[in-house]
Amino acid sequence: MLEDTDRDIRSKAAATVARLSEAHPARLLRATFRLKEALSDESAYVRWYMIYALGELGTHYPAHARLFLNEVVARLDDDNRVVRIFTCKALRQVATRNPAVIEELFQNLKKDIPTSVARVLRGSKRVVNKPRR
Repeated sequence: MLEDTDRDIRSKAAATVARLSEAHPARLLRATFRLKEALSDESAYVRWYMIYALGELGTHYPAHARLFLNEVVARLDDDNRVVRIFTCKALRQVATRNPAVIEELFQNLKKDIPTSVARVLRGSKRVVNKPRR
């Protein structure tokens, strides 16, 4: 349904995928490739729901995040402001669980880390480097 020609059907499918990513993220692991493809949909509504769903997947399964993070980072330059906001939120979620993956990704892409994501990374380093008593 995410590939349907009718925008309304794709939008409803995207909203369903986002809800599914909250309740049963494991069911979406095999569909990661299709979710990545939907990130380039003409509808901003579909794109931000897909970003949200991938952020949830990255949070629950940080080891699988490498499969789609390049495509998520590409949405930082999206024309739609809501898509860009959801992209930062998804990256923050993954950074909370696996900061090294995000740091490595931005280093490899030679891109600046968004400020809100960098804050999460700095916070995780404080926790890791906190002296023990």
